[in-house]
Amino acid sequence: MGPALPRITLLLLAACALVETGTARAADPAPVRITVIADLDDDIYDARAGRGGVDATRMAVADFGGAVLGRPVVVDALNDHNKPALAPDLAKQAYDAGADLLMDVQNSPIALAVSKVAAERHRLMVTTGAAVPALTRAACTKYAYHYSFDSVSIETATAAHIAAQPGGKRWVAIVADAGFGRGALATMAPVITAQGGEVVKSFIVPPSTRDLSAMLTEAKALDPDVIAVFNAGADADAEVAAVTEFVAKAGMRAQVATALLYLSDVDRVGQGYAGVVAAVPWYWNLDPAARAWSDRFAAGHGGMRPTAAQAADYSATLQWLQAVQTAGTTDADAVVRVLDGHRFEDPFARHAEWRAADHMVVHDLYIAQVLPAAGLAEPHAWYRVLATVPAATAFPPNGVCHLAP
Repeated sequence: MGPALPRITLLLLAACALVETGTARAADPAPVRITVIADLDDDIYDARAGRGGVDATRMAVADFGGAVLGRPVVVDALNDHNKPALAPDLAKQAYDAGADLLMDVQNSPIALAVSKVAAERHRLMVTTGAAVPALTRAACTKYAYHYSFDSVSIETATAAHIAAQPGGKRWVAIVADAGFGRGALATMAPVITAQGGEVVKSFIVPPSTRDLSAMLTEAKALDPDVIAVFNAGADADAEVAAVTEFVAKAGMRAQVATALLYLSDVDRVGQGYAGVVAAVPWYWNLDPAARAWSDRFAAGHGGMRPTAAQAADYSATLQWLQAVQTAGTTDADAVVRVLDGHRFEDPFARHAEWRAADHMVVHDLYIAQVLPAAGLAEPHAWYRVLATVPAATAFPPNGVCHLAP
């Protein structure tokens, strides 16, 4: 063994090592950041996307390899508590912390508020669960994309399919006395008329109403082919269940329809949704590709199957990462140039396109009917898919949004 190094030499070597380590760490690339803004409060909105949406976003990052452009990708989550008033500050907080993309952004008022911040900051956001059509019409912006569906596409597809059937001509509508309910009626009534049908009676339901029996008794006397419930949130659950129960007990032939149908709501309410028909953007057991991805998701969620919003979170994240890779930057303007007009298919979307004209991400929709609980082949397999609505039919150009190139 050679002579021991003097103490001063050892100290100098150690100091050099620390300097080299510090330099290496300082040179580490800054992460690419995706922030999921969602309701994480263990309620109906958390079930629709929430924590499962955060997990789906992280699945996409992992499947992409965990990095892009040589930078690690980090997924953060912020809880909006389903409170639109919190949304602008949460979006600013995320962008200030370095977020390159805001994801999920459920609930229409929240999505509209966040899209304004995205436009101000010239950063991107993708909403996968908001229904409001204004996002791709009067309130459209270059920096916001509307993924999965909007209320007009779903309502139009539902009305067109049912009213085209010989037994789908006479409609009675149970309409929430709110913007969503009245908007659904305004959208669906002309479609029904165009198919040779009519809305023979509309019952406007005040927010405080809990008992629909008088309305349903009157509806029965009208002998409708269809009873449609135009409401959203927990109130829709109660009203749909009340209608399906009344129809069954009264021995009516009427088909029950609704303006929006969520798998997580059916999971929660169960038999109360039996027989209901509506258009949906996706279903976990739709085809082998959807099933394979859903099996992976379910394996990490106690067998719970993913919702359409959660699958859309996965899809949109993966598509954005691929666009960043192609653009060679996370700069929003450069990424938009790659995304606009991009066509793709993945476990979520069929015949899909990031439509440049209004930033609606279009794809096929599906007409689904909810099976009775006794008819399930396996847990969560609630839907029978009755028809496919091609993307071009489901999402026709609206002519309202005019994005600057």
